[in-house]
This record gives sequence, structure tokens and C-alpha cells, in this order.
Amino acid sequence: MVIVNPASDNGATARSWVRARKTLAASGIAFTERMTEGPGHAEALAAAAGEEGYAVVLYVGGDGTANEVANGLMRLPTLARPLLAALPQGTGGDLAKSLGLEAGADEAVARLLGGRVRTIDVAASRYVGLDGRHTSRFFLNIADAGIGGYVAERVNRSSKALGGFASFLGATLAVFATMQKPVLDVLVDGAVWFQGPATSLAVCNGPRFGGGMLMAPDAVPDDGVLDVVVIGDISKADLALNLPRLYRGTHLRHPKVHTTQAREVRVESVPDAPLEIDGEHPGTTPFHVWVEPAALRLLV
Repeated sequence: MVIVNPASDNGATARSWVRARKTLAASGIAFTERMTEGPGHAEALAAAAGEEGYAVVLYVGGDGTANEVANGLMRLPTLARPLLAALPQGTGGDLAKSLGLEAGADEAVARLLGGRVRTIDVAASRYVGLDGRHTSRFFLNIADAGIGGYVAERVNRSSKALGGFASFLGATLAVFATMQKPVLDVLVDGAVWFQGPATSLAVCNGPRFGGGMLMAPDAVPDDGVLDVVVIGDISKADLALNLPRLYRGTHLRHPKVHTTQAREVRVESVPDAPLEIDGEHPGTTPFHVWVEPAALRLLV
């Protein structure tokens, strides 16, 4: 089953899919096409694909589409989950980069025909949704408490016309100038690990987010653990000087950056901190994350 989000990448995915569909059909691969109609629809379609016996679910869209599809697959019993495949589009494209998946229809077809499978971990989480209710969600790449939530909210209500890098960079600089840094209380595998004001706390299954920021350069999505990165109470000058290092992944040497690995992370904050999960802003802390090892099979 092919699940297409025509709204992703400012609507460019709908146009590019017209060409990509021809490439897929010419390859001889048999597929059923489904267009998403709004938030949450990709999740429902992916779950239905498993229930209907499809062997593979190919998502066509950005990180948010991939997140929804993964959540749909995770609803299913482990042995009933189809293989996940990607034709990456969208503004950020960080998940595809984290997983080493090249963009383009030809590349997607090569992965489908090649049949090479990588089994990856999935992060499970619980948090307070925007409606005030406690809710749960899986994610494939990175979740952030703090500046990431503000940035995701700002980017997602913008035109994104400048593309992923410029959109996320501009939003980061604008948000940092006015944000109130939350005071975090972070438990890692049941023990207190960090307490204090922080700009960002990222729980990472993959290395990249925010339009190319290499937040956790050592994170890999199949090692059974999550990489946790805290950027502490840095100043505006500090951010300006060190932002290039964040794109290179060399920021971990900064004295106010702390990192560890964990199977479970609990975050509380005062005030509640906004969350970013795979590029979306779904709610706030308190935030509880744990790893589900070897949960999905991905065509690479």
C-alpha cells in the first residue's frame, strides 16, 4: 500500500507524486494508492494495511507522515506489521537522512525491489496533549522538550517556502530571543540525571532533526537505547557562536551540553515545556519515553 500525503512540502508532494506514480508503475510493483485527507488519516490507513494483509507500506511525505504511518503499524501485533518503506518528501526530511534513505522515486523503487531489510527501534512516549489529556505516541527519530516545541509550532504555521534548513534556522533564532527556559527534572533509567534550566532536552532514536541539526551524532536506530542530549541555560551570544557546531555535531564538547544513553527517560518541568515529536508539536511535559527495541522492519 502507498500512503500519500498530498499536503506535505507545501503541497509539492501532490505534484511530485504524479511523476513518482508512473515510475512505480513502470517498475512492475503492484500497489494500492491511498491519499490522506487530514491529520491522523495516515495512521489509520497504515493500520488497515496490516489488517488487510499488505506486505509493505510505502509512505510518500515528510517526517510527520512517516510518524503517523509508524504509529499505525505499531498498533498491530509484531508479526502482523508490514515492512515500512519510504519515498521522502516534506520540509525537514530529517528522518530519511537519519536512516540514510535517499530521496527520489527511482531510489524508492530500488529499495522496494532490493528487499534489503533493517530492523529498527521505535521510541514510545506519553505526554500531555494540546487538549490537556494524557496521550501516547510512538516516534522514529527525535523528540525535544523546550525550544524544539516552540520551533515546530512556528514552522508548521509558516509557509515553509524557504525550505527546511532556512525555515528551521529562522524559527530557532526567533524563538530563542523570547522563550522562557523551563527548569527540567530529568530521570534516566530511574535515576536523577539532570536538574536545572535548559534550552533543549532531546531524546534521540536517530541523529538529525530541525532541518539538518546533528543533535545526537552517535545515535543509531537499532542499538536498543536512546541518546539523550541536554543543552543547558545558554545565552544568545552562546547560541550564535555555537549554532554552526550543532549542524556539524561538534556541540557535545560545550560545557553546558550533557549527553547520555538510556532505555527510559522521564521529564518534568516548570513551567510545562512544549514538545516536538518527529517535527510536530503535539503537547507538553510531563514526558515519559522508553525504547521498543527491534519494533519495525524498514526497507533500506
